[in-house]
Amino acid sequence: MTSENQRLPSLFNLIKNTLAPDVQPFMASKATLVDLSHTLEDCILRNQLPAVIFTGFQESSHWRKETQRYLELANIASTICIFAGGKPPVPEERHIAVTLAADDPLRQEWFLLVLTEWFCAVLCGLDNQIPVEREADRSFATLLTFQPEVVSNVLDVLIPVVERYQPDRAAELAYARTQFPPRAPIGPYLTQIVAEIVAHMQRRYDQQRQLVAEVQALAERQGTLEETIAQVGAPVVPLFEGVLLLPLIGSIDSRRSQYIMEHLLSGIAEHMADVVIIDITGVPMVDTAVANHLLQTVRAARLLGAQIIITGIRATIAQTMIGLGIDLGDVRSRGTLREGIITALEILGMEIRPRR
Repeated sequence: MTSENQRLPSLFNLIKNTLAPDVQPFMASKATLVDLSHTLEDCILRNQLPAVIFTGFQESSHWRKETQRYLELANIASTICIFAGGKPPVPEERHIAVTLAADDPLRQEWFLLVLTEWFCAVLCGLDNQIPVEREADRSFATLLTFQPEVVSNVLDVLIPVVERYQPDRAAELAYARTQFPPRAPIGPYLTQIVAEIVAHMQRRYDQQRQLVAEVQALAERQGTLEETIAQVGAPVVPLFEGVLLLPLIGSIDSRRSQYIMEHLLSGIAEHMADVVIIDITGVPMVDTAVANHLLQTVRAARLLGAQIIITGIRATIAQTMIGLGIDLGDVRSRGTLREGIITALEILGMEIRPRR
């Protein structure tokens, strides 16, 4: 185990502040870092490019998911050096394993350094240590550059780390570095990498656009459902000629109150009703807000010439209304719907009597 003063404090900060201060950092999620890493690696795999690869991730569990990819890379790359918290499931002879100490700061960083005959690159991300629900959403301060001088400087930092952990394998890396000296991108490969990054961006945009469309469609369906529920929750039922029944069930808020009023006024005009019975037996609670909604409905109905009878005021609701100082004024009220129907008929000069 290395001593504290030998350890690299932060590869990202070293690049940002010292090795490449002109490279602009950006924020990226862990999912985006995976995409960027795969884009660089896929260029090597697709074109069968001999390469030297240095790579490190936060968690050794990542290697279990990436075993096949790194086996394929090992068949092409001349040297792969893997930094991890544990030993990757890749044969020892196919790579150089650097098992970092538990308190080594490099375990908090995500980096990939690639050397080929046609281009070089370094990708580095520093975990912002912000709690997230999904691991893929973990955020990283990120740097990506293809500048040979920066890549060379990063190599000067990473190779001594390998020498401390794996001194017997350091000579391999020194030789590999001479075989693939960092150079500016040439040929079509940088174009491939940029095109793939743009393709990733377009896929993300398409997914976002599809998600927005799905949310809008869901909102429309929800609006239709709410309207249907409101219609079911405020049915205007013709009882007799000139008598309408409006049974209310459930809580009443301002939005539903507006719909109840509009629906009732339409029913009064359509059926030319003289009397409306509003039954609140199914309303669980009548507070000041609900009482105000009811009074507004009553006033609106009276403007159309209809008389209102409220039924279903239970003893507990009556006590609550008295305690709150709620006064329904001169609105007729009856305890049951049956009594309300009888009162409505009396207003119209009618009655129900048994047949002889």
